[in-house]
Parts: sequence; structure tokens; C-alpha cells
Amino acid sequence: SLSNATMHTYQVGPVATLMELELIKQWNALVGFEEGDGVMVSGGSQANLIGMMLARQKAVPNVKEQGLRGKTLVAYISDQAHYSALKAVNVLGIGSENLIAVDSDQEGRILPEALRQAIEDSLSKGHTPFFIGLTAGTTVTGAFDPVAPCAQIAREFDLWLHIDGAWGAPVLFSDSHKHLLADCELADSVAWDAHKLMNVPITAAVILVKQAGLLNQACSGGGSDYLFHHDENADFNLGQRSIQCGRRADALKVWMSWKAI
Repeated sequence: SLSNATMHTYQVGPVATLMELELIKQWNALVGFEEGDGVMVSGGSQANLIGMMLARQKAVPNVKEQGLRGKTLVAYISDQAHYSALKAVNVLGIGSENLIAVDSDQEGRILPEALRQAIEDSLSKGHTPFFIGLTAGTTVTGAFDPVAPCAQIAREFDLWLHIDGAWGAPVLFSDSHKHLLADCELADSVAWDAHKLMNVPITAAVILVKQAGLLNQACSGGGSDYLFHHDENADFNLGQRSIQCGRRADALKVWMSWKAI
């Protein structure tokens, strides 16, 4: 009964909602997002999808109502990135031909200069670069992409910077290993799976966002006439931040595990 609660409004899952909000606060503190936001999701693939969705919202503010309107958006990942990026460009209407796999070094880390060159190549074609996806712990080799030089490129070209930390982000708990994810606070969003390195039962994942309110802008839509009411608890309704309606109370597993350890 405890784990079968749903999480679209505070009214139907008040205690689990408060748990999730506190977990997000603590996760954001580890990343360095001082005024961050977030919501728990079904896994790293959905977290990466939402990260790219937020980037699309930034690049085309009216995309929810008007679509891409002929724009060719281009996303950049390393050639070692997780395959969920391919799923994301499919779902979001970007197209796999507009997902650029940037060369990596011998250790599997993205090459910043190759990233810059790829962006400039897209601009020369009249396309619109919008998203850089870094990986904190690649699937095969466990490589951590360098954040600072890529963040500088993202700022230069005004692109969204996302970190897929599905399994590697928990190094932030470790004083001896957190240097692997140095400068992660420079990103705009971070994906994190508690059901990998943190050993929480599957599924338990989160998308963390540096700027509060953006999740609501990108993900909300509909349901106001029967589900999301403007009552005294409206600010606690996590469903408006999510692309799901029904969500399990995955926060309970993470909360109990974190407390125990």
C-alpha cells in the first residue's frame, strides 16, 4: 500500500511528495544547484529526454503550441554516450540525423575542440544548435566528460548543457572521487539514477534542473479542470513538472536508503 501511492498531486500523496521535494533539495545541493528544481522519473532515459526537452523549450519558446516551425535543431553528444539520446531525438521530433556524435579521446571523454567544430559546422549549414549532452560515467568505460571546457562552449553559443550522470553522478557523495564530476554546477540539468550506483531498487531516477520553474513550463499541459486545482497546496503538485500522470512513490525507496546509510 505504501509503495502503490501515486504522485501527481500533493492531495493524493502528501508525505511521499514532501519526501521527494526534500530529496530533490539534497540532490541539488550535491550538484551545486542553489535554487534548483527537479522531479523523479522512470529512469535515466526519461531524465535525458526531459533534459533535451528543456533545451528545446529554451531554443524554441513556443514549441509546445507551434512546433518547430521549420527549424532544424541539432544536438551534440559524445560517441560514447548512452543510446537514450537517439530515443530522445525521435520522441522530440529532432531526428537522428540531427544528433551529432562528437569524437572522444582514448579514455572515452568528449573532445571539446571537436565539439566546437561540430557546432560551427552546423551553423554554417543554417541549422540551430541547441543541446550539449555530456556523460558522467559512460556505459562501457566509465569515462567522465570534462564539464568546464564544454560549459564554456555552451555559454559561447547559448546552448543547453546537460549531464547524463545516470550511474556516475553518485561520486559526488565521495570526497575522494567527486573530482571526476568537477564543475557540474555549470550544467543546466543533470540526470541521476539511484537504482544504479546507489543500489536502490529499480526504478528510482531524477532529473535535476538549475533554474526552478522550467520543468513546469516544458512539461505542464492539461488536467487543470479536474486534477490540478489552484488550492493552497498547488505549489506542491509535482505532476505539473512531469511528462507522466501516474507516478509511483519512488521517493520512499531513496529516502529510506539514504536515511539508513
